[in-house]
Amino acid sequence: MFERLLLLSFFFKHTMTPEFLRRYYILRIVSNPKVYGIEKNGYVPLEDLQRALDQLRADNIDDPLYEKLNQFSQKTIKRDLNKIKSYYKTVILHKRNYGYHLEEYELSDALKEVYEKTELYLLQHHAHSWKEHVTTARSSLSPNVDLVPLIQAIEQQILVEISYSGWYDDNGFETIEGFFQPLHIKEVNKAWYLIAHNTKYGIYEFCLDKRIKSLTVSKHKAKKPIAFHPKTHFKNVIGILKANIKPEWIHIQVANHHFKYLESNPMHHSQQVVVQPKQLDTESLDYDNPDIWGEIKIFVEPNYEFLMEVLKYNLWVKVVSPLHIKDYVKEHIESMLAYYN
Repeated sequence: MFERLLLLSFFFKHTMTPEFLRRYYILRIVSNPKVYGIEKNGYVPLEDLQRALDQLRADNIDDPLYEKLNQFSQKTIKRDLNKIKSYYKTVILHKRNYGYHLEEYELSDALKEVYEKTELYLLQHHAHSWKEHVTTARSSLSPNVDLVPLIQAIEQQILVEISYSGWYDDNGFETIEGFFQPLHIKEVNKAWYLIAHNTKYGIYEFCLDKRIKSLTVSKHKAKKPIAFHPKTHFKNVIGILKANIKPEWIHIQVANHHFKYLESNPMHHSQQVVVQPKQLDTESLDYDNPDIWGEIKIFVEPNYEFLMEVLKYNLWVKVVSPLHIKDYVKEHIESMLAYYN
């Protein structure tokens, strides 16, 4: 987790300033005023906005990052609103005698991502003082990997030299050595992966755990750098692996208590609700009751990582179609059951 926060620290190195933080909190306060104790029918009067910023400054009085939160004259806030419109693509309006409010009530996915990254940055920023209040999971990141220069190598298209001893599951114990263009870093289930490319292996996913024997940033730029678009590359997969299996719509029934969880934390970005459970709230879980089951669908490659994702939800989900994928899951469950016979 803290390695992930290091990534975010690097991401915000050029943008996380006291002015940035003031604008960020103006947006947060206006977009969700109740969190800051402002109950004015969705509006935030100037004096309430100033009071909330003043309290945030007082709570972090010794932190220079917060030193400009109480620079909130009407002129300064007006200038900040223009910056917010430019940076966040979000318009904050002012209604006379009421206060500030968002032009659109629903937050965009891009804005939600900014919120998440900023909050994670602040968690890293306060890591020492908040350590008694926040517990994070350890990741498997190898001590041979330094993420900051690796991110810089991605940004500047600098080659990295890698020595990697694979396990059976990823390449049959093959040792890979050579120069690669680093393309992207992705965290999946507390494991970190480097997606990199060279002409021999094409695009390859290196797990940055103890399989990495050495990883060195060279002084050589990629002669023919390739472009990499993570959203496109990972569009139809869960996790990190692309097995080049044709993606398809997979229908999954979900028990009511877990249906709510998957609505808030989708299995995949393609997830759509097909049918809501007729009984969304029940005190007991009777899996024979058809009314507690809803249905979702996701468009993904039905690969090994998809199987692991389904199995982790235990009794609460069941694949219902297509039939060949249902049989694929059933076969693995029957093999597991045989261990206990």
